Amino acid sequence: MDLIGRIASPVGRKMLMGLTGLGFCGFLVVHLAGNFSLFQGEAAFAAYTHKLHSLGALLKLAEFFLLLMAALHIITAVVLTLENRAARPVPYEVSARHGGRTLASSSMIWTGLLTLGFLALHLIGFKFVPPSGESRFPVVVETFSNALYVGAYLAGILAVAFHVSHGFWSAFQSLGVGNDKGTPFLMRCATWLAVVVGAGFASIPILFFLKVAG
Repeated sequence: MDLIGRIASPVGRKMLMGLTGLGFCGFLVVHLAGNFSLFQGEAAFAAYTHKLHSLGALLKLAEFFLLLMAALHIITAVVLTLENRAARPVPYEVSARHGGRTLASSSMIWTGLLTLGFLALHLIGFKFVPPSGESRFPVVVETFSNALYVGAYLAGILAVAFHVSHGFWSAFQSLGVGNDKGTPFLMRCATWLAVVVGAGFASIPILFFLKVAG
């Protein structure tokens, strides 16, 4: 079977879903680490963004790869969801928490959609807004001074954290890595990753809002 045929198979789609999901988790960690430069002040954040933009074509290539990865993840998620529903037209009569299912696992499609909305909000608020002078730091300060925006941002971050809490360890299962002994460890790692990502990203709008309000 050729490469496209392998990817198009049910197992291949699940593996693609897992790989793109892990790629998204990696991006979140790297992006969060860079955003922490905001706490060091405008000069540090300007130096960080300048270093990114100095990559030139490499940055454009990375952005294209991230966009492609996101598109593949979303398309694969939709296809797998439709296939699962077609294979099980009658919904379960028991609670979603029975049979090993959790709130995070049973709401992946919804937290995924909310995550997509959060990313759109983030891009509109920061990526596609012209910088103030040579720095986007004033844009960050002004944006996070808006209570409604901060509330929507925090809701989006919560959805991301829930999505990661199940998606991270589930991705390894899709890749055939998880087993009876390793899965509990991966689940703990997923929980901690979700906490770090959620708390880390949430701390930025909260602290900036409190600073402006104070």
